[in-house]
Amino acid sequence: MADGRIVHPSIFVVDSGIGFPPPLPPKPGEKRIQKRRKHLIQKTLWVLVCLALFGLLVEAFFIYSLHHTKQTTESNPDSPKTEALKGSQNEGQPVSRKSRPFTIMNPTKPLAHLTVAKKPEKDGIMEWNDNETGDSIRYQLKYRDGKLIIQKEGFYYVYSKLSYSADGPSFIHTVERNTSRYLGKPINLLRSSSYNSKPVHKFNVRDSSLGGVFHLLKNDALFVHVNNGSLIRLHISADNYFGMFML
Repeated sequence: MADGRIVHPSIFVVDSGIGFPPPLPPKPGEKRIQKRRKHLIQKTLWVLVCLALFGLLVEAFFIYSLHHTKQTTESNPDSPKTEALKGSQNEGQPVSRKSRPFTIMNPTKPLAHLTVAKKPEKDGIMEWNDNETGDSIRYQLKYRDGKLIIQKEGFYYVYSKLSYSADGPSFIHTVERNTSRYLGKPINLLRSSSYNSKPVHKFNVRDSSLGGVFHLLKNDALFVHVNNGSLIRLHISADNYFGMFML
């Protein structure tokens, strides 16, 4: 310099980098945690990318299938497109239906319904048709000599109806029971009596109906008895019947 003096820096000038402590070393295991976290993020991104690609492939497959179906339909315009069109094309042609086999459903409990077979003697037991081809039906009950024989103990509704001519002086209609618990004469379960004090018209017809609930034992035998069987009218099977069913 011109004046020959040396300029020294001010005593207040301090190096800014001096005085800051060096950075702390990482904690033990922190690098490992960061590496695992980065690896997990990479795996998640890879799964998402794979799902997106799979969705694109599925969408492309459906678009191709739809386009291929449309081309096939357009190339065959004469083929029916719907079931309704198929039905309209077959209109006027006889439709063959498969016949289903005829099945008879069996009852779940014992029962019987018998129609009259013939007139009994003047004082006797009514006889019934036991063939299942007609109006009669019988299930889990035996029939012998006009009697229904119980095979299963329980409560039964017993009924009977007779159509008879009122020409005679009296007509007695009963449902009776033979049981091993009571020896001797049969027990009257149901009874209907009709008496004529005056002469009636020759073709006057009346009905006698009986019905009731009874507790019956195995091997009990029930039958219908009339005091004058010649008065029974045998026009149709629905006029005279006898039956029961388990409750």
